[in-house]
Amino acid sequence: MFFSRLFLAMLGIFYVSAGATSAQTPATANAQAAKTAEALDPKRPIRDKWALIVGISKFESSKVPPLKYSTKDARDFYNYLIKEANFQPTHVRVLLDEKATRRRIISELGNKFLARLARPGDLIVLFFSTHGSPSQMDLRGKSYLVTYDADPEDLDATGIGMVEVNDKIHSRVLSDRVVLVLDACHSGSSDPNAKGMYRVGNMDAQALAEGSGQLVICSSRPDEQSWESKRYQNGVFTKNLLEALRSSGGKIPLGSAFEKAQQLVETEVREDRPGARQSPMLNAKWSGSDIVLSVPAAEPQKVAPTVLADLEPDSVSNFDSTVKVQVGDAKPIEPATQTIAMAATAKPPSFFPTANQKLVLTSTYFSNVSNPKEALTAAYEASGANFNNVEFYWRKAKILIQLQKWQAAMQCLKGCIVDDPNQSDYYLARALCYHHMKMHGLAVADIQTAQFKNPLVSRQIEFGE
Repeated sequence: MFFSRLFLAMLGIFYVSAGATSAQTPATANAQAAKTAEALDPKRPIRDKWALIVGISKFESSKVPPLKYSTKDARDFYNYLIKEANFQPTHVRVLLDEKATRRRIISELGNKFLARLARPGDLIVLFFSTHGSPSQMDLRGKSYLVTYDADPEDLDATGIGMVEVNDKIHSRVLSDRVVLVLDACHSGSSDPNAKGMYRVGNMDAQALAEGSGQLVICSSRPDEQSWESKRYQNGVFTKNLLEALRSSGGKIPLGSAFEKAQQLVETEVREDRPGARQSPMLNAKWSGSDIVLSVPAAEPQKVAPTVLADLEPDSVSNFDSTVKVQVGDAKPIEPATQTIAMAATAKPPSFFPTANQKLVLTSTYFSNVSNPKEALTAAYEASGANFNNVEFYWRKAKILIQLQKWQAAMQCLKGCIVDDPNQSDYYLARALCYHHMKMHGLAVADIQTAQFKNPLVSRQIEFGE
């Protein structure tokens, strides 16, 4: 009898418990459904923002022709993101030239960076400026990005397939807001001003968007080439896209910015390259409001030191002179290195005699350090760690002039003048290079430009040995 009562009591407890559980289930399910709906709401604020930027102008294989401005496109896009579009420097990774290997790019997309840090509700921007190979070239219709270490005859093993990029986004990255920007013409032309290795066709933005479920912008239509500009040192598409993104106070929706950039690109290519056409393409497979890239993140997170310690150095150690960030095991420039690099600047930026005093330009006038080879090594390290700071390139150029490496100095000065076209010092330094390269007409023209840019520059300038 006792055991019968005990059994009935236990049975009653079971039914009460089951009823309580059953009563709680709808509430729990509703709460979970509401949380899921909030996480997937296409109009929800952007929680945080991340970016991976890749630019490759030179390639390991001699079979891949170099590009002129891909690395500069990447630098300019990076500068826009962190200086104008409210991306945190530690949230943006940049891989240029030799650092943009297949392994590094996949690693940054996967375990090391984006897959590790991005969360639902975040915005991810992927920017690629490089050569490529379109689906028409592959037996199975795959499109590839050409990495620094790619073998153009074995892209399936050495390049990065767009299917692989999409797979990383879907399977490893938790965000459903991904903007993929490809200034990587896969048109493949033998023309040195066009991106691509073979004359076939570009990637299809619609096909890529359908595969990724995200927003894809390609620099041209599938049957067109993408061009590097005759007017400035950039790809036509990247330059005009950045200009469009800066319009309306930087608050322009991405779709509107694209339409503006599309018109600018079409006009410039039509004017500068008779018979050529380039029309960028956008395709999106998402719902909700159009994204404004510059909108501040609603809940920006701080990247943990443990994550930073695991990251390999990218192409930027110290992002610029005002933002000090140590990434991975990349170390800031040591004081001794700074001293050597800055020793090349024995005079302030504008150190000319007054307009009525005679100025004799010599190699030691710009730099006269005691150990120029050691100083040059330090200057290369400093400019590599501060690639967006023109002053470091100026120091390197002056040491190259002291070593009478005129052609190398010219390359540095070209970038200096692009970044700061009003600095008269740069034109005088380039004039000296032209003089020693027996290009006397250009040397005189640069002296006149320096005098025009700065009325205080001497009107009595001559070249010494």
